[in-house]
Amino acid sequence: MGMLGFLINLLIRSLSREQLTPANVTTTDWPTLSVIIPARNEEANIGKSLGAILKQDYPIDKLEVIVVDDHSEDRTHAIVDELAAASPVNLRCVMGRPLPKGWIGKSNACQAGALAASGEYLLFIDADTDSSPEMLRCAVDFALRKKADLLSFNPRQEMVSRAEKLLLPGLFLAIASSMKFRESNDPACEEAIANGQAMMFRHHAYKEVDGHGLVASEISEDLAFAKGMKTRGYTIYWAFADEIMSTRMHTGAEEIWDGFSKNMNRIMKCETKRHVVAGTGKALLLAWANPLLVAASGIACVVSPSDMYLTALAVSGLTQIILVIASMYLVRELHQPLRYAFAIPLGLTLQGLLVLKAYQLARNEQITWKGRVIE
Repeated sequence: MGMLGFLINLLIRSLSREQLTPANVTTTDWPTLSVIIPARNEEANIGKSLGAILKQDYPIDKLEVIVVDDHSEDRTHAIVDELAAASPVNLRCVMGRPLPKGWIGKSNACQAGALAASGEYLLFIDADTDSSPEMLRCAVDFALRKKADLLSFNPRQEMVSRAEKLLLPGLFLAIASSMKFRESNDPACEEAIANGQAMMFRHHAYKEVDGHGLVASEISEDLAFAKGMKTRGYTIYWAFADEIMSTRMHTGAEEIWDGFSKNMNRIMKCETKRHVVAGTGKALLLAWANPLLVAASGIACVVSPSDMYLTALAVSGLTQIILVIASMYLVRELHQPLRYAFAIPLGLTLQGLLVLKAYQLARNEQITWKGRVIE
């Protein structure tokens, strides 16, 4: 019944998701906005991501775009310069700062971008995102209506390869199960979540907390930002952005493993050995308890038929059917073919193993990303 409760909880959250949509935009007096994109070795992504920002329908006289070249070793900077030369948008590429002791690379790059920004609002987005032309107006309008000092939104996650489709739905659902979206949006609750792929700040609020200096050493800088700002009395808000932004985080099994092993234990709030063991065990139990019960009951009925075994088979079989139906709905919400509902246990298993791996790497100070060791 644990898996059934897990999926029902996700279904309830899915039905109550708050979306940023173009249909809800009401603002006419737009504030100035700085879009900041930290980029390190992003030649494969920056053209698409930045190109989408340059096609936004936000008032051009209110918009500036800053790409921070975080000491890339590829053509990232050159691609940005080419796009800047061909666009009327106020776009520039600035070099990242040397990495100070105690800082994580991404936060340091974001801070460098913020120091060069002048907008009333700062929007930090990742270089692997893609945006519809209405994205900026939707995000700013939503932030204004919610009076948010920090608005974070979750893009639609693209899954292209077979490995992505098999592993990511269950992995993303496991992550979603650990996050209390409504409570995060309630100022009276301690829960605080954010997504580093898209975070928009009121510039004055960002400065008041020392910008990314607040989270300089945090691997999960987004969650730390949300918690830090909320505890200081600022208004934070979380929403989904399926219609206006998408991202493809990883392209295969190896990238998925390397990417999420940076911080999965922090995402799932498993930062002690006891919590890690419990979290891994829970993931494996959720994934396989009911299928194994169906199999064991079926074998028992064949070997030694009895009312008890038949009842167990009937109950576990019915539960499995309900699980598949619920899984199909959730997979559809992730914009994936229904057949990948059957792979959700694989993603849950991966999530449990990633918690274990991330904890081990953190303890041994062996976390690396973008060619840097994260201490």
